[in-house]
Amino acid sequence: MRLGPVRVARLPHLLAATTGLAAISVCAYVAVSRMGYPYALEWLEGNSLVEVGRLLAGRPLYSAPTADYVPDAYPPLYFAASAVLAGLLGLSYLPLRLLSLVAALGCFVLLARLVQRETGDLAAGVATAGLYAATYFAAASWFDFARVDSLFLLLSLAGLHTARWMRRPGQAVAAGLLLSAAFLAKQSALAEAAVISVTLLCGPRRRLGGLLAATFAAVVGLTTLVWGLGSHGWYVFYVFRILAQHPLDRSAPAGFWTWYLLPTLGIALVAALLAVRRTPPVVALGCLALAVEGYAGLLHSGGAVNNMLPVYAAVALLAGIAMGGATPSPRTLVAGALVLAQFAVLAMGASAAGRTIPDAADRRVGDRLRAWLAGFDGPVAILSDPGLSVLAGLPPVAHRAAAADVLRGSGSAAREALERSIRRAVTERRFAAIVVGRPAELRGFPADLTRYYRRCPERLLADVPRGVFRPVGGGPPAPSTLWLPIGRDSCAEAARRLG
Repeated sequence: MRLGPVRVARLPHLLAATTGLAAISVCAYVAVSRMGYPYALEWLEGNSLVEVGRLLAGRPLYSAPTADYVPDAYPPLYFAASAVLAGLLGLSYLPLRLLSLVAALGCFVLLARLVQRETGDLAAGVATAGLYAATYFAAASWFDFARVDSLFLLLSLAGLHTARWMRRPGQAVAAGLLLSAAFLAKQSALAEAAVISVTLLCGPRRRLGGLLAATFAAVVGLTTLVWGLGSHGWYVFYVFRILAQHPLDRSAPAGFWTWYLLPTLGIALVAALLAVRRTPPVVALGCLALAVEGYAGLLHSGGAVNNMLPVYAAVALLAGIAMGGATPSPRTLVAGALVLAQFAVLAMGASAAGRTIPDAADRRVGDRLRAWLAGFDGPVAILSDPGLSVLAGLPPVAHRAAAADVLRGSGSAAREALERSIRRAVTERRFAAIVVGRPAELRGFPADLTRYYRRCPERLLADVPRGVFRPVGGGPPAPSTLWLPIGRDSCAEAARRLG
């Protein structure tokens, strides 16, 4: 049977949709395969577990930084929603990752729906969702981590979709609520809300735009007031002030293009540019805002690939709009070919699938370390993974990354309060042990640490790492150095318990 010219012209779209479904399947397979892994997949997950545990225990999420606890510099929505699930499923990484996976799947659906409604082309919509899914390994498989990013992106896309198609006041309120919820997941959503509001206020739907903006401002203002007063100002410090105190990463502007964007979606970016003239302003500028949010997240020191998720979603969305259409045209053919070529490039990263799923060796080392920690007679400062202390039934301590956010900030009051708290804990020998993976983890500890703690020989933990139990999403190696309080446990006894 001979194919007609229209069907032949549709082949790139159908191939891209099929490839997109395969990419979504691979992403879902990896996420489900490791969802129940009891230890951190990404080294910052540990603090997420600590924060959810605090909410379940009725303790404040935002408080003065201490040696025992420093919150992540994010609003509370992800942790609150995870706590609801953890109340049903128990405190572990499972409910946190489940929320992120559901949010990631929701992002796929929204991307497909946005393109389908914009172009009338379901195949282009599926290809769009698949193109974003295909960035999974380039994004260090961050989609399903116990982190705020996928929930933030889901709510951002939902707000963009609602704002694009709203026609009644109730829909404008819904869009404002969705964008404010995105802000309450990650404060960088402020850029998208502002851009969408201004775009609508300058167009024929200015009344709906005003209602959207008023709803967003009311929710963000009210929650800031309530959480700010309830936390004695610490909510405002962590959510609004701390990141602004960090030095800028001078390599970020070039790295955004040469390290993160062009190697991952450089071909699709060309397709996205073909969509500029046919994309409604609210969608085009909303995508630009998502890209700006990701770029800004990389500018401050400590920014990582998770900030690229909204950028990848925005490029995929515009590329999908470029290739979509009820009837083929030179533009749709070129865009479809570019998207297919991008899939081919991204497919090479799928070879990393096996390395993103922890194996039995990782689990054995984790079980061994957890049992070892449980044998100490007090809190253990395992600085890069306080979640491991939680799993061992011990009170956690401040995560090194969250503490570093305070210590490298320009605000002296919070930094000095944290340093005083760490010094007090050290001089009182509050920690039954201090376990580190690299010397930098002791930043903020007093210079005379050796007056109160002794460093055990390196060989004590030498057989633990061996290339396993390192977070698959990146982070420091497994614990390698042990410090014990002088006058208490001996290094020999600790080594014996480790086995």
